[in-house]
Parts: sequence; structure tokens; C-alpha cells
Amino acid sequence: MKKLLLITFTVLFIFGTASAQTGKGHKYLGGSFTFSYDQDGTSQNFNYDTGTTQYFNKDIVSFNISPEFGFFLSDKWAIGIQPGYSRVSGTETSNFYSSVNAANNYSYTHKYHTDVVGLAINLRYYFMFTDKFGIYPQMGVSTAHNANDFSNGHFAAFAGPNVVFFPTPKIGLNMGFGNISYQYNYLSHGSYVNASLNNNFNFGVNYYFGGR
Repeated sequence: MKKLLLITFTVLFIFGTASAQTGKGHKYLGGSFTFSYDQDGTSQNFNYDTGTTQYFNKDIVSFNISPEFGFFLSDKWAIGIQPGYSRVSGTETSNFYSSVNAANNYSYTHKYHTDVVGLAINLRYYFMFTDKFGIYPQMGVSTAHNANDFSNGHFAAFAGPNVVFFPTPKIGLNMGFGNISYQYNYLSHGSYVNASLNNNFNFGVNYYFGGR
């Protein structure tokens, strides 16, 4: 997949004729949308001295939408604001089978959902090698919270490289790979740092408009 996208960018770079709409006064729209459904889900067995619990989590629906609006502060610097909303829902079932007394056996089914809201501020610095092709490091900060318990969430700071190509004057195709990030959990007060150049691969499309 990575090789295919790299080839695509190379072909577009060679044969494209558009000029990028970057620079002071320009704006862009972008963001991300994901949806997944897992009917089978997961299953686990927990063994105790008094019996065994079978745990099932199925019909898992994951949904996320994160639109982004940005504008250029100068010919190279751009800032973006990105609100986000996600939901994960499913059905949990616990079956307990007693090894001591069958009268203690029970089955419990629960439908659940978790809603998360967040906000990110992204900063980009564009290096345009031609009017059509360039790179931009992107850095930013974000915060995300459980909608039902705002104290449950995390703060993150991140940075990573991106490649951008303009097949038309207003459409920018960007590809990101790897990042360095810091995350702090509001509830546990724990934190961790991650750094890698061979994961967090992503592909996006931005619409550029406006001008001086």
C-alpha cells in the first residue's frame, strides 16, 4: 500500500500541471471520517476457583468524524482547528458457570456506548519545492474527553512529517508517516511518549481556497 501511494505521488508530480493555492490569505478544509463494524467482536474466558466466566463483546460499531478548517498566517505557516467526535458501541455478555453450585450460574447482557469529544490545534510549515509538490511538518496539541465524564480523557502533543501534492489548484493530497507524541491521562495522571517513523501512516485530502 505504501509503495502504491508513493508511485501515485510520483506520477502525479511528473504529469501534473496545477499550481498550489498556498500562501498568506489562503484557507483549507479537510479532516477525517472513519466507520467500522465488527459483528464477531472478541471473547475471553476467566477461570476462578469457584468457576469460569465467559465474556463476549460483539456487534462493535466504531465511528469518528474530525473536520478541520485552516488558514495561512504567512506564505509558509498555516494553522488549523479540528474538533472531533467519536462513538464506540456494542453488546457485552457475561456467562458464569459455577464449579461448586449450579444454582450460582448466571448470564448478564449489557448494551453500551462511549462518546468522546475533542479539539485539536495543528500548525504546519510548508516547504514547496514546486507549485505542485512539497512537504510540511505538522505539529499540534489536542484534548479529548468522555462526554459523560469530562474528567476522563487525555491531553496530547504531537509532530510528524507529511508530503503534499496538488493535482488541481484547489485539491491537495497529503501523506503522513510516523510521528513523535506525548500523551497525559487526566484520570490516572499517567503519561507516555512514543516516537516512530514507520507507523501512523495516513492519507488525506484538503480543499484549498481564498487568497490575498
